[in-house]
Amino acid sequence: MNPFVSIVVPLLNEEAYVERLCRSLLEQDYPHDRYEILMADGGSVDRTLELLRRVDTDGRVRILDNPGRTAPAALNVTLRAARGDIITRIDGHSFVAPDYLSRIVSVMEETQESVVGGPVLMAADTPFRRALVQALYSKVGVGSVPYRTLRRRAYVESLQTGSFRRQVLDQVGPFDESLAVVEDLDMNTRIRKAGYRLLLDPSIRFWYLPRPDLRAVWRQIFMVGVVKARILRKHPDIFKWKYVLPTLFVLGALASAITLAIPIGLGGSLVVLAAKGFLGIYALAVLVFALSRLPKLGANCARLLAILPTLHFGYGLGLLRGALEMIGLPRYPQ
Repeated sequence: MNPFVSIVVPLLNEEAYVERLCRSLLEQDYPHDRYEILMADGGSVDRTLELLRRVDTDGRVRILDNPGRTAPAALNVTLRAARGDIITRIDGHSFVAPDYLSRIVSVMEETQESVVGGPVLMAADTPFRRALVQALYSKVGVGSVPYRTLRRRAYVESLQTGSFRRQVLDQVGPFDESLAVVEDLDMNTRIRKAGYRLLLDPSIRFWYLPRPDLRAVWRQIFMVGVVKARILRKHPDIFKWKYVLPTLFVLGALASAITLAIPIGLGGSLVVLAAKGFLGIYALAVLVFALSRLPKLGANCARLLAILPTLHFGYGLGLLRGALEMIGLPRYPQ
């Protein structure tokens, strides 16, 4: 017998994405009487709910209120209402393959694993997103995380969106609502500490639409940095140098810029030469990366000249801002 599956989705002002997402969930090849769709809305002020009801003509989607507004708060709201033996979390900026639920259930039954997920497939539907995706998939951009790049079955440390047997979430507890973003890293860390493994399988397919413009990318990546610092305080054992390298780079860049901007009589000293060299090497690295994507992007590769610094400085400054909370700086608002 097919296990009952609960799909849980956080929503907040998703009018650009909700129709495609909803159709992909309603049109699953899994028996329709064996899954439910729960969406928690954090107070959308656009046409999200109107468009959702337009697509969901049969009223199969259950919409819940999320007074906490954030994604982890929404997930906790839906988890309390979910009836499934399996819980699958899907982002509002996503859509899934027609066999998404079938593959989740099949992989769980085949492997006897309790937590599974698929690699993030980026939907690049605009010139900006096509350039951004090149950065997101690269080591130069954000470190080339395995759940974005792996195309073979493997155990991983984290999944962007996972599917869980109910007893896993009952054991480890709810999502941490003090984390506005990156709540999946915290949850996956707690799951691994409880003794479970996270299995990534490329047959489980979903697509994620990254942020649509530079300003939105900055807001997202800065908050990711802030919250990553909080998670590292909570789970210091998962520390990796790659988490702090962007912040070290930002500090080096700021020191170099100050050295060059303030006349302090150093002239052609080694300090000035080092500052010029640091900034020059970075600028050259960004340029080389952008040019390396010329065959794929054409002239659109020029966008990478702005996207890469946005990712690096946004995350680096965000992590620094989050780290400063340890010494008494007021908590950055979510």
